[in-house]
Amino acid sequence: MFEKLYSIKLPMDAARQSLYIKGNLLDIKDASICLKKNQTLDFATYFNLFSARKWKIYTSIRDVRIQLHIRGNYKITVYEVSQQQKRELYSETGHDDYQKDIPLKPCQANFITFTLTALEEGVQFWGGAYYGQFEDVQNTEIGIIICTFKREEYVKRNLKTLQGLMQENPHFHVMVIDNGQTLPEICNEQLQVIHNRNYGGSGGFTRGLMEQVNQGTNNYVLMMDDDILIETSSLERVYALCQHIKNQYAQQMIAGSMMSMDEPTIQYENTAYWGKVRLHSLGQGFDLTAIEDLIKNDQLPLKQNKYAAWWFCCIPMAVVRKNGYPLPNFIKGDDMEYGIRNRRDIITMNGIGVWHEAFAKKMSSVVNYYSDRNMLILNEFADGCGRGTVFFSMIARLGRRILRGDTVGIRIFESAVRDYMSGYEGITSIGADDKMEQVKAYKGRKHVSASVFFTMIQIMKIFINYRMLHEKYVRFRDNQLQSQNFWKEYLKLNK
Repeated sequence: MFEKLYSIKLPMDAARQSLYIKGNLLDIKDASICLKKNQTLDFATYFNLFSARKWKIYTSIRDVRIQLHIRGNYKITVYEVSQQQKRELYSETGHDDYQKDIPLKPCQANFITFTLTALEEGVQFWGGAYYGQFEDVQNTEIGIIICTFKREEYVKRNLKTLQGLMQENPHFHVMVIDNGQTLPEICNEQLQVIHNRNYGGSGGFTRGLMEQVNQGTNNYVLMMDDDILIETSSLERVYALCQHIKNQYAQQMIAGSMMSMDEPTIQYENTAYWGKVRLHSLGQGFDLTAIEDLIKNDQLPLKQNKYAAWWFCCIPMAVVRKNGYPLPNFIKGDDMEYGIRNRRDIITMNGIGVWHEAFAKKMSSVVNYYSDRNMLILNEFADGCGRGTVFFSMIARLGRRILRGDTVGIRIFESAVRDYMSGYEGITSIGADDKMEQVKAYKGRKHVSASVFFTMIQIMKIFINYRMLHEKYVRFRDNQLQSQNFWKEYLKLNK
C-alpha cells in the first residue's frame, strides 16, 4: 500500500519561487501554473525533489510514486541526480493527471526529480505528491511545541498554517506555551495554549516536554520557534519519516534547516556542532537553488558534539524519557546541550526547513550575557572539552571585547563569568524572570579596567578549581534533570 510522503507544492511567493519550481516567465495564479506550448517546469528544487538516498537510509521504502494533477498534453522526463551525473530514467507523454511508480532498489543516486513540458497551449499544473511503499509502519502522533512571549501575531499566523495541516493530518497536535500569558488558554484534542512563567525558551520548551510526557498522547515532539515561516510539506516529510523510521535510527532527532527571511533562498544553518570554543554551522551560505549545493546539503559530515536548534527539531519521546529535561538556561545553549547529550547523529533532509529572522537583529547586551554564560557552561557537557578549552574560551571572549573597545560587553562578561562560577545552584537560586531583570539593570563597575582585572581574577580561580566546578555541573544535570521535580519547583508549578 502506498502512503503519502509529502506534497509537491507551488511557490508561496515570488521571492521563494526557485525553491519550489524553475522555469522562465511562469504564469502562476489561482493555485495553478498555466504553461505555453514547449514551456518547461523543472522540479529539481529544494522542496520538490525526492531525496531517494535519505529515504532509503532511514526507512524501509521500496518504491516511490509520483502523482501529479495536470490538465492537457505534456511530456514528463524523470531523472536521477548524484554528484557524478544527472541520468535520465525515462521520458513519456501524458494527458491530464499523471501517476507512475518507480522501484528504488536499483537507485544509487541522491535524488529523483523530473521536468514537465507542455505539448500544447494552456496546459495547467496544480501540484501533486510523492507516495511511498514501505515494509513496515509505526503508529505516529506528533506534538508540536511552540514557546512564545508576547508575539501574538507570529503565533496566530503559524497557528493558521498548522490548523490547515491538522485538518489533513489529525496525527499532529499543537501545544503553545505562552510565557507572556497574553493568549487565551485553550484545551482541545489538537490545540492547547498553556500559560507559563517567563523562564525563557528553556523554561517554555521544558514545560511543554513535561506536559507531553504526562499526557502520554504523542510519541514524538517537534520543538518550533514562534517567529518562523513554515512550509507544511516539511512537516509532512517529518511525519512520514517518523512513521517508517528504521529501528537503528529511532532515537535520532530530525532537524529542520534555517533559511534567512532576508535572503530566503540562502541557508543559514543545517545542524551545527560545538567546536570546543565556539559553534560551527553546517551548510551555512548554501544556495538552495543550486543543485550542487543541494547535493552537498544531502551529504553533511558526521561531527562530534552535533546538535539541532529548536527553531525546528523533532525529538522522539523515548529520548526525553531516557535523557531527561533541558538545562535551566533561560535562553541560549539549552537546545545545543540537549542535542549533544543524545550523542547520536542528526537526521536532515532537503525540504525540511523553515525561514527565520537573522540572529544579528536580536543581539543585545542581555542576549550576550546569556550567550557568554551558557557557552561556558556548554563546555562542561560537550565531549572533548575541559579545563583548557574553558580557559581559552574565557580569554578569547574577554580579549575580543577589549580589542573592540566594547566597554558594555566587558562589564556584562564579568557578570557572566561570575554567574558561571556559581554553578546552577547559584544561577537558579532566584527565579529566571527575576534574574533577567537583574541582567537588564546591570551596569557593572564604574571603571572598565577594574572590570577586566576582576574578570581575570575569576578566570584564574575557575582554572584552578575547574575539576570541582565541572563535577558540580555534571552532578546537577544527572541528579536534578532526570525527573520533573526540579523543573516543577523552579517553575513554581506545585503552588
